[in-house]
Amino acid sequence: MARFGARRCRATGCLRCVPGPRCDSEVAASAAASATSACDHDLLERLRRGAEHAIVRRSRISEANPMPTQELVILVPLAIKSVIGALRGCMEEAAGVSLRPVHDLNPAIAERVFSGRRGDIGLSNPQYVRQLTDAGYVDPAAHRAFGRVRLAVARKHGTGGPVLTGAEEIVALLTSAQSIGYTGAGTSGRTFLGVLGRLGIVADVGPRCRPMGGGAPVAAVAAGEIELAVAPLTTILSSPGVEPGAIFPDALETHIDMSVFVTRTAAAEAMAVLEFLTSPALDAQLAAAGVSRFELG
Repeated sequence: MARFGARRCRATGCLRCVPGPRCDSEVAASAAASATSACDHDLLERLRRGAEHAIVRRSRISEANPMPTQELVILVPLAIKSVIGALRGCMEEAAGVSLRPVHDLNPAIAERVFSGRRGDIGLSNPQYVRQLTDAGYVDPAAHRAFGRVRLAVARKHGTGGPVLTGAEEIVALLTSAQSIGYTGAGTSGRTFLGVLGRLGIVADVGPRCRPMGGGAPVAAVAAGEIELAVAPLTTILSSPGVEPGAIFPDALETHIDMSVFVTRTAAAEAMAVLEFLTSPALDAQLAAAGVSRFELG
């Protein structure tokens, strides 16, 4: 490829662009900017064209020889952090590139994509992913169901007793508790407050409920700071120092659905991760971790 250098014109004393070993588009552009009014208009125009052509050549080279994908960013809800973490090696093998996980609450994952921050693959509640699809950030064909997680109640490990699954039993558990933590800004927290209203126990239980940050409620139970924590079953099963004390029944419609998506700006390798996460071969492993499959409505 021809390169350009800036040298002094003998006739006018101005800089001109000539073949040389030390120039590229930046030098050509600098030479054009340094030309004074003593230069004729033709010379100035040639300098500008030289800079523009150098930039175009670089762009064409970049397109013809794209940089290989170094890593993919995967946006993971805190509720399934441990589940996706256990699958990371298999996902990287499927995609042929490394993954960099970013963990956040479900609503914040969608907000991250809306704000233009990087995310190649993501998991979030279907309603948020549909908003991304409607806004053009996600192709509808790159949005699929991933898994359903049931809402549960955590108690300190070793407390003992059966895991409650009946609505009346859970009402009795909540109304007798001295303190209950929940995630204030997360999907699980909003789901919990919603079921309190449907059960008609907001007045009894509400004053003893504490909104907390993501992951904080179960940690507070483990530390003995609060008695109970309402959280996704996956979070409770993967957190040290706690155990499930109750699992909300399906009849109360407190399950949390999460789907997987690939953004339009993602590299082609991202689709391999989506295919892996939605493969039926993964169903048994997900079920053991507290995640069941569902279909998008």
